[in-house]
Amino acid sequence: MIPRTERRVNQNSDNLRLDVEMSTVEKALRVLDLFSESQPMLRTAEIARLLDWDKSNVKRYVSGLAARGILEQDPRDKSFYLGPALTRLAMLRERTHPVAQELNHHLSELVEITGETAHASHCVDSELVTVALVETKIRGTRVYVDPAEALPFHASGSGIAFLSKTPAERVDELLADKLVRFTGKTPDTRERVNELIKGATKNGYAKAEGSFESDVVGVAAPVVGYDGYAVGALAVATPAARFNRELEETVKDAVVKIATKVSQLYGAI
Repeated sequence: MIPRTERRVNQNSDNLRLDVEMSTVEKALRVLDLFSESQPMLRTAEIARLLDWDKSNVKRYVSGLAARGILEQDPRDKSFYLGPALTRLAMLRERTHPVAQELNHHLSELVEITGETAHASHCVDSELVTVALVETKIRGTRVYVDPAEALPFHASGSGIAFLSKTPAERVDELLADKLVRFTGKTPDTRERVNELIKGATKNGYAKAEGSFESDVVGVAAPVVGYDGYAVGALAVATPAARFNRELEETVKDAVVKIATKVSQLYGAI
């Protein structure tokens, strides 16, 4: 039988080793976070400078990642780029938890909670397009969402929610053209749109009351990617005649909660 004192020492040693291992994992992930479309290749010295770490420590981390195929090194200039092991993991992720399937599952959950039509949008070539849709089971008045119609950034809940998690320079690009007026409630000045964006940033969701379609209220939350910026939006569309304070509370809470889940499909942490 191991003495109590020795067991306690062994347990403390195991906990310390686990803490060191977790610290190593976290540091390796910080290295991986540096890679992006604009910065696909990095040398050891660049990584050390960006993270303000000792170069010898960085060399140890990148060597370990390269040994597992998570990073790969260019033999010509010795820079590192993302390796084939990540491709395998991405393929496994898509096969076991396909985004489209998961997205429809989350939209169905949103419809179940709110009783209203739910849809997801994605920004493609500077347009916000509907990529998934689950309609309400209510047989009476319901909102029709045309999946072929782009959602205006300035006039829809999805658009404002998307802009609330988009860099300022990109917002300027998306709103550079004249703001089309769809109804009497459409915000058609940058000042008004900026107010709505600020409100959505503060609240975590956007609400569009009759600004795109006069008899529809849309409540939306941004869907963000690995970099924290919007890739799309998740929204609930309700006939204005059925929208009230109680329903708004239910919808906004559900939209924000489920948009967070959907964001994880796109790499958000």
